[in-house]
Amino acid sequence: MNDWLKQVKCNVKTIFGLPNYEKYVEYHNRKHHNEPLMSEKEYYVFALKERYESGKVNRCC
Repeated sequence: MNDWLKQVKCNVKTIFGLPNYEKYVEYHNRKHHNEPLMSEKEYYVFALKERYESGKVNRCC
């Protein structure tokens, strides 16, 4: 995938509040490299639970 398309994909995910697996992998490799890395699907489920089950989301409806 070319760089432009990667950037568009990243921007769309950011706009819609979707978790960024690539950033998670970078962070994991820097800070938690001794722990197992979640698959993209595992990370997505984890991020959604963190967002919606933590009570941090404020919605108007």
